[in-house]
Amino acid sequence: MVRAVLFDLWGTLIIDDPDSSERRRLQRIDDARRALADLGFDYGPVDIDAALLAAGTELERIHRSERDISARGRTVLCLRHIDPALPDRIPDDAWPALDAALLTQARAHPPLVIEGAREVLETVRTAGLRTGLISNAGITPGFVLRDVLAGFGLLPLLERTVFSDEVELSKPAEAIFAHALDELGVGPGEAVFVGDHPHLDVFGARRAGLWVAQVGDMPPDGAGPHARIPSVAALPEVLRELAPTAG
Repeated sequence: MVRAVLFDLWGTLIIDDPDSSERRRLQRIDDARRALADLGFDYGPVDIDAALLAAGTELERIHRSERDISARGRTVLCLRHIDPALPDRIPDDAWPALDAALLTQARAHPPLVIEGAREVLETVRTAGLRTGLISNAGITPGFVLRDVLAGFGLLPLLERTVFSDEVELSKPAEAIFAHALDELGVGPGEAVFVGDHPHLDVFGARRAGLWVAQVGDMPPDGAGPHARIPSVAALPEVLRELAPTAG
């Protein structure tokens, strides 16, 4: 019997758009330049932009090892790509301002909520099923993404939110799925995972023993889903087909 539905975030509940992404990038460069200038460090926007791009590439490499680093680790990573010696020159009391300058731009320039996402979460909750979220985090860490979810009215509908930077694991690691299941108090055969990415979501969740509904039509990469849906809005139509539910 299925007792819980867990969701991916990007591409499943929210989606980015080029304008918002570009505004975040430009604000991050300017915020970082200003924060460092306040500490007496003079770095130009071109150098900061290049460093942030390199930090993002390194973060992707870390994710490919099924690991992640903390939110503060992201700040350190960015600073090291600006100047390898820079993190060692930062006063202890300056770190919160640098975290804000490098990690929080999604609050001002959020992505878009996918049509039907809130209604599906409400339907799942009304059916008596538990809800959770498992998301890999890019430069924007979990504590900021929770604010984004709250702004969309989605956070109260998710009983548990597991972000890769907070557990230092990234999908498709079995352990991140196991952590979320433990948080909800359900077994893998009692949960459906809903995500769009063939490897991170479908392969990862199936390897961990969950039922899987894949959003969209990206081809399999290691394992196929139990069901496909065109968008998260179609989930209620196939939920009962995947396995009997508590509702």
